[in-house]
Amino acid sequence: MIRKIKSYIEQNNMLEQGDRIVIGVSGGADSICLLHVLNGLSSEYELFLQVVHINHGIRGEEADRDESFVKCFCEQRGLEFQSFTYDVTALAMQEGLTCEEAGRKVRYDAFFDMCRQKQCNKIAIAHNRNDNAETVLFHLFRGSGIRGISGIEAKREMVQGDRSITLIRPLLDTSRAEIEEYLGSEGIKYLTDSTNLSDDYSRNKIRNQILTYATREINQQSVAHIASAADSLREIEDYLNQNIQYHYESIVRQKKQSYLVDVKELSTEHIVLQKGIIRKLLETLAGASKDLEAKHVEAVLELIDKQVGKQIHLPYDIIAERDYDDIRVFCSALVQEESPPTAPLPIRLRIPGRTEAAFAGKYVEAELINYKNSDPVPKSSCAKWIDYDKIENAVEMRTRREGDYLQINASGGRKKLKDYYIDHKVPLKERDNQLLLADGNHIIWIPGSGERMSEKYKVDAATSKVLLIKMFDMEVYKDDES
Repeated sequence: MIRKIKSYIEQNNMLEQGDRIVIGVSGGADSICLLHVLNGLSSEYELFLQVVHINHGIRGEEADRDESFVKCFCEQRGLEFQSFTYDVTALAMQEGLTCEEAGRKVRYDAFFDMCRQKQCNKIAIAHNRNDNAETVLFHLFRGSGIRGISGIEAKREMVQGDRSITLIRPLLDTSRAEIEEYLGSEGIKYLTDSTNLSDDYSRNKIRNQILTYATREINQQSVAHIASAADSLREIEDYLNQNIQYHYESIVRQKKQSYLVDVKELSTEHIVLQKGIIRKLLETLAGASKDLEAKHVEAVLELIDKQVGKQIHLPYDIIAERDYDDIRVFCSALVQEESPPTAPLPIRLRIPGRTEAAFAGKYVEAELINYKNSDPVPKSSCAKWIDYDKIENAVEMRTRREGDYLQINASGGRKKLKDYYIDHKVPLKERDNQLLLADGNHIIWIPGSGERMSEKYKVDAATSKVLLIKMFDMEVYKDDES
């Protein structure tokens, strides 16, 4: 068995010369076996081993017995030992977690804390092949996707703060029966956690009832076959993730604190890639995967066939809404922080002169020129020629307000600004911040993408004086002055 474990360690590149390893040891067969194996390899790899034992404050005297046993085990072998005690039940109630979730949290907090104290670069955990099979079934019964049923990773990177720690599981290809048989043959004592024998927890029911029945009544190799299937699924998941990343970069783009998903591009992909792209996006915004379920991914995809403006609310304050060509996904708290509290006041254009519209990051230069019919009118997205004599009020730079309109033809036909935005599929979130050049409620010019100038103010044969407007980005203005 030792040769088998060492081979698995080498196959997964778990150990390097001089590694400093925190080992989680409960006193049970698995963790005692892990400690025994790594201690046996310590001279070959020049390892530093730091044993950490967690007292969860649940089992009273039995928990104290376990702590004393592990401490004595380490002292007999000259190993570093440190115990941590937590009130897991109280923490679970305080943070709304199950006792299992709270227990996992305090364990990894303790492991990372000890890594910082002892400058350790790895954490070793005693999960075995049975644990892997139990995890696969647990996630399968809960409705997990391929990630959940691909089981436990042999090795992975964990990040906390500015530190990256490698988590290794050297026993993951070894069964519980093999471990117990080996310890018995070597005369190595271990303890049995009484909570593992009860069926109070879901995982215990899977271990004690479902897997026991499957091994006895269906196939003696049930555990090995489930673990093998998990390995195959993990390979498939790795391949999918590479493809998801490739397509994600071309379909999803970030705009400030929001992410825009190109609906047309997304719709052309296979449904597996669609789901993978949306899940990756949601996890990016949430910074976690917990509580993000398949139903949330499917709800976002359903927006493809919904009308513009349709919204859904997801965990972590995430909102997804249908725009014209995109699905916009954002965290409501972050977007509220970046939005201006009030609409900017109208800014009267200085004619001639330079006027800043800081709220839009723009500035305008205006000059008056005499016009002759023979002069060509240039076409530019950042400069406009306007018939100055047709302006009835002061020219203002502002955002939209009730009653705004444009003249859409030479005969005087009008269109409400709201209808113009709808016709040109201007996203809802951009309309309130769109910079406009206005003459009262009459919009002279809508700069930028999808720009439009009102027909009323265009230069014609009767024009004698032109208001020449040039618009620039504020950054350019600052560069010119520096």
